[in-house]
Amino acid sequence: MLHPTDCNGMTAHTPDTATLRCYSDHEEDEEEDDDTEESLCVRMKLVLEPYKPQWCRDHEDSALYLFTPSNRFRQWCLRVIAHKMFDHIILLFIFLNCITIALERPDIQPYSNERVFLSVSNHIFTVIFVAEMTIKVVAQGLYNGEGVYLRSSWNVLDGMLVFVSLLDILVSIASASNNRILGILRVLRILRTLRPLRVISRAPGLKLVVETLITSLRPIGNIVLICCAFFIVFGILGVQLFKGKFYHCEGLDLRNVTNRTDCLMAGYRWTRRKYNFDNLGQALMSLFVLSSKDGWVSIMYDGLDAVGVDQQPVRNNNPWMLLYFISFLLIVSFFVLNMFVGVVVENFHKCRQDQEEEEARVREEKRAKRVEKRRRKAQERPYYADYSPMRLTIHTLCTSHYLDLFITIIIATNVLTMSMEHYNQSQYLEEGLKYCNYVFTLVFIIETTLKLTAFGLRRFFKERWNQLDLAIVLLSIMGITLEEIDLNASLPINPTIIRIMRVLRIARVLKLLKMATGMRALLDTVVQALPQVGNLGLLFLLLFFIYAALGVELFGKLECSEDNPCEGLSRHATFHNFGMAFLTLFRVSTGDNWNGIMKDTLRECRPDDRSCFTYLPLVSPLYFVTFVLTAQFVLVNVVVAVLMKHLEESNKEAQEEAEEEAKEQEEARQEEARQEEARQEASRRLSAVSAEGTRMGLRSASPVQPEEGECCCGNSEDRGAAILSRDDVSAQ
Repeated sequence: MLHPTDCNGMTAHTPDTATLRCYSDHEEDEEEDDDTEESLCVRMKLVLEPYKPQWCRDHEDSALYLFTPSNRFRQWCLRVIAHKMFDHIILLFIFLNCITIALERPDIQPYSNERVFLSVSNHIFTVIFVAEMTIKVVAQGLYNGEGVYLRSSWNVLDGMLVFVSLLDILVSIASASNNRILGILRVLRILRTLRPLRVISRAPGLKLVVETLITSLRPIGNIVLICCAFFIVFGILGVQLFKGKFYHCEGLDLRNVTNRTDCLMAGYRWTRRKYNFDNLGQALMSLFVLSSKDGWVSIMYDGLDAVGVDQQPVRNNNPWMLLYFISFLLIVSFFVLNMFVGVVVENFHKCRQDQEEEEARVREEKRAKRVEKRRRKAQERPYYADYSPMRLTIHTLCTSHYLDLFITIIIATNVLTMSMEHYNQSQYLEEGLKYCNYVFTLVFIIETTLKLTAFGLRRFFKERWNQLDLAIVLLSIMGITLEEIDLNASLPINPTIIRIMRVLRIARVLKLLKMATGMRALLDTVVQALPQVGNLGLLFLLLFFIYAALGVELFGKLECSEDNPCEGLSRHATFHNFGMAFLTLFRVSTGDNWNGIMKDTLRECRPDDRSCFTYLPLVSPLYFVTFVLTAQFVLVNVVVAVLMKHLEESNKEAQEEAEEEAKEQEEARQEEARQEEARQEASRRLSAVSAEGTRMGLRSASPVQPEEGECCCGNSEDRGAAILSRDDVSAQ
């Protein structure tokens, strides 16, 4: 059974539970949302209820009023959709369909083999998806009852896409005899690019991320109203200031052109800037470009140069207009939009509260296991207790701080020698660098050999940093071997392989990460966080895929010419095929001249241009604005926020572990102090008992005090007997 994972890749609650329990203080709003989600089925049922015949009322428990719960075909459909391979097979067909969508290009000939293949594959995938929908409807029912097909919003999306696919096939068949419906066919082909959305409902982690994002967008109505209010206010103000003033004359000699009449009389073109303030819609588009801070300087200077309606712009005609643009950037771009992104990210974290509690519980269990493991390890006999003196010396050397310091100096020197390589270097320098590389490689080999001897194979490979050290050593040995073989010309070696081996020497720098505790902890955190943001990465990929396929359909036939010069589109940024469209969107997501690319797509169609899309000036802003807003403003910041949240939790966990370790060390010192005090007390008691016994023995051996001078006057035999008796008492 597949367990759903959260947006960090960990097992969590089911998507419905995780998303509907975002806020404990908004339970009533959540219940209203649940009612809204089910309103489609409820409304359909209420509308159709008066018109139901008696036969339908008697078969309400039957799917489509035909298949009873005991029907064999329905039972078979239930077994099919319950099989664990059903969703995987459908997901495979969706991926194959995505490949065929990516192969679409505007320049494919109508009756070529490629077009026939794509058309046939489209029909096949449509049949498969219709069959999937039919099986689910028969098994679950359509709209009447609990758990029916239309009660899931994801099933509604799937059904709409299947319906669009069927309509696309029917219209494509009808368009062979009627050219008037080619526009409808083009719209349906555009909607066909939304098929990859079917992946979301079949990937639990991705589905949970999307539902969490959608749920996090619900409470941001106030900030959205604030953003819209500022945009509308500045848009209306811009229309009042600049309407009709963003026209200019295009020609060679404009020294004597002061207005539109002079421009037309000279045979030049009187054109309007693509970003202008002639109406509120154009003003909002121009302001969004300003808020993205890409190309905003050109729009600002157009406003400063504006003179009047039908007047040729004059450079810096009205410098006070600078206040309009600077105030918009300060208020909207720097504060309002960042506040919008911050609210979205904060709500995203709040909606992950249940998932974070689950993650915290798992982390606490892991930390408790590590603490218990350290305690057991401290009580156990050290693994190196049975080592020979030579191996124990090697172990002491490998675990000392001085070896790490020495290796750090060697790596820094190696990096310095590698940075000395340059073009047209002398033969002496090349030979010297080669022998330095041999020396460094030898040092690393000795280090690895010593560690293998000290720790053994099992403990050596248990540490990942040791695995990295061994891989670096093996790569260095392979590089030196290939270079020597190439110099001796004993075997033909591809020079590219040698260059790759030389480049891989840079991997030695990674050994420094092992020495620096802070950098190592940071790297470990990033490595642990990368798999957990994988679902967000999949969402990014899905977004890019859909917009790339959509861009090929919309802008694939746009060409740059003298009549239609381009500022952003070029051979490096185009929508002629899926690959270039994907790279172009990646460039747009980084904010590099995306306004120039959108400006080139804002092309008004001429009557004789059949390849141009009629609604391009309307569709293009929606396309780019939604993509930039989603990719550049929301998703990137969500990914960064998730990484920062994970880093914060990792630092907190490391601090708790350090405190726990310090506490354990303090307890160990106190225990040692108590044991030492107990040993000293036992020693004092033993000494006291011995002294008391000695005194008692002396009293019993000499009950009568000798006379003065008797000791010195007594013979040696008496003194020997006294000494012997004292020794006997001590022995007793």
